[in-house]
Amino acid sequence: MQSKSFFSRPTWLDPPTRQLALACAGSLGLYLLAFSLPASLLKLYERVFLDGHLLHDAGFPAYLRMVLAFIGLALFYAAGLRAARQTHSRAAWSLVLGGTLAFILVLLFMAPFDALDIYDNIFHGRITGIYAGNPFVQVIADFPRDPFFVYAPWKSSPTAYGPLWELLAGLTARLAGNDMRVNVLAFKLLAGSFQLAGVGVLISHLRRTAPEQALPAALLLGWNPVLLYETWGNGHNDFAMAFWILLAAVLVLRKRYTWATLSLAAGALVKFIPVLLIPAALLVGMRSLPTSRLRLRFAGLTSLAAVGLGIAAYLPFWNGLASLNIGRRMEMFTTSIPSVLHGFLAPLLGDPASATLVSLGALALLAGFNIYQSWRVDEQVRSRDFASTAFAILAFYLMVACLWFQQWYSLWLIALAPLLPERSRRLALVFGFWVLTKQFVFGPLIVPIMSDFPATAMWLEPVLTLSILGVPWSMALHPHKRHSVPKDAVLEPLPPNPLPQGRGKD
Repeated sequence: MQSKSFFSRPTWLDPPTRQLALACAGSLGLYLLAFSLPASLLKLYERVFLDGHLLHDAGFPAYLRMVLAFIGLALFYAAGLRAARQTHSRAAWSLVLGGTLAFILVLLFMAPFDALDIYDNIFHGRITGIYAGNPFVQVIADFPRDPFFVYAPWKSSPTAYGPLWELLAGLTARLAGNDMRVNVLAFKLLAGSFQLAGVGVLISHLRRTAPEQALPAALLLGWNPVLLYETWGNGHNDFAMAFWILLAAVLVLRKRYTWATLSLAAGALVKFIPVLLIPAALLVGMRSLPTSRLRLRFAGLTSLAAVGLGIAAYLPFWNGLASLNIGRRMEMFTTSIPSVLHGFLAPLLGDPASATLVSLGALALLAGFNIYQSWRVDEQVRSRDFASTAFAILAFYLMVACLWFQQWYSLWLIALAPLLPERSRRLALVFGFWVLTKQFVFGPLIVPIMSDFPATAMWLEPVLTLSILGVPWSMALHPHKRHSVPKDAVLEPLPPNPLPQGRGKD
């Protein structure tokens, strides 16, 4: 029987390897022709607001090009995933890892095409790293003579991220200096390094526990077009948070429950979302221990360590509860069920009262769902292990309780995809591709038409929300067919506990 080891002999001529090579070459060509060449960072960096206008000013041909490119990338991605399940040769590994690096290199030199966040991130990093200021207190408008002032879109808002991100951003901005091209490259590298770390974590874990799954898992995360485009192309920092969720899921599988909880705490210091998953991680750890005394000791010491990590990170920036930016998050609505409710209630209750009511209602709903899912978590049941529980909580947040939904939030679900059962994994991948229609299809078509007519403007959010989230909703609500795993599933289900049963290590 042929060995499926990571170190098996190269077989460049076997059909799966050829399919991988074709998928890699096709994807690379699309990234060059549809992304990097039309929006070269080296040529266009001096344009003010170059990112938003690159897509908008190019008009319909640019939108059509992007849609067709993502359809092609999705097909090559699916072909690559299927081929990766059929071979584990050194040649296949070279293609997967080399393809990942090649895609990254191409997108690294793409000017941020349809996102503005990277310019705010750069400037807030400069407040910390160049001016020794506090981005939780000071805003971009306080530095009108900075050479990057014209690029930042939200000049009156403090940072929306956590102290760990701002510490990293400050160091990055200090090293990058005063050249915009260098700063864009540096901040892409900062955010993207977490994707590479995530691929490394997966490979390291699966080569020990399920070697036959390591290659498709590496491709699933390394070649994902949505992840590559939003992280290495547009410079979004969402995977800098999602990495810590993925790491926590792997640490739970390895029964490192204290470290898993601290990983979630670190992620929450980038963006607050991983806080939602800490109760599930604590419950998994507590249930692994035989006595109440040990459980209480574990919960107390682990919680204390997580709080200490948070205090240490916030200490250089602390400005009271204002540092948490809670109020700002409760006033922003778009493309979500809460945004629809807010739109209908605002004329009746007034904007502030409606925003407060809808925000608190969404928070209460999320808290109830979180408690329910966290209490059910069970590492012995595949559909209720920590990764699946985390996925359910994040998916519920994005599809039901999120106030301000943006397409790059799908990276949170994609990060967990390699560890999920087939049905959840499929939802994560389809979700990532479909929500891109907000930027490339429904946004450009629906928003201008409905915004121009007062009689239909009130229906903008309901129509936009249904268009963007309708397909993920239908997939999530589709009845689950038990005991049936399609033969072409991307990965086989992972064993729920790859380590021996018994007391946890933390």
